[in-house]
Amino acid sequence: MRILLAEDSALLREGLLAILHRAGHDVIAAVATATELESEARSRIPSGQVDLLLTDVRMPPDDGDDGLRVAIGLRRDHPRLPIVVLSQFAEHRSAPALLRNTGAGTGYLLKDRVAHVHDFLRALETVRGGGIVIDPVMVGSLMRERRAGLALLTARERDVLALVSEGRTNDQIGDELHLSRGTVVKHVSSAFEKLGISEQDGNRRVLAVLAYLREREQDRG
Repeated sequence: MRILLAEDSALLREGLLAILHRAGHDVIAAVATATELESEARSRIPSGQVDLLLTDVRMPPDDGDDGLRVAIGLRRDHPRLPIVVLSQFAEHRSAPALLRNTGAGTGYLLKDRVAHVHDFLRALETVRGGGIVIDPVMVGSLMRERRAGLALLTARERDVLALVSEGRTNDQIGDELHLSRGTVVKHVSSAFEKLGISEQDGNRRVLAVLAYLREREQDRG
């Protein structure tokens, strides 16, 4: 996988480079500022050199959510670009903007996940394949305005939604649960309806995933 990496911490950037190279990925550029990220992205993405963008949220030059804002702009211009953002903290007001504009795989992970190398690499592969991976700790802040009626879901709908939350496709869910593709589609559609997620709500799978993960995190607490 060809990865464009943006991380301002030299120590973490070198650590990510080592992890990615050891896993057989090609880091085509590793930059330390949002300005450099945008420059590299604008020159490399149109020519098909980037399979996935991996960026920190908080970066120079303003040391705000510069990296995330660049990612949102790139997603707007390149809807099929898989993007994974790394954050030190769970609270970022701009995160829903990235998730609403999901035309490709999207990941929003806390940096602590990098310590779990296998999970981190699996998340990158899921996003590259078009899936959605959101750290459960992120869910509370991303779902404050949505009150999802998960209690209305059947056990089978919950099983299906759990697999949706892992970024599985309908065919993969069918294989896992021994269901036909049509049955999976019906369960997903029913879950969306019960969650009050309409066709106009942007990426319905993203919202369903957030709803599912939010309750799961609450149950743990």
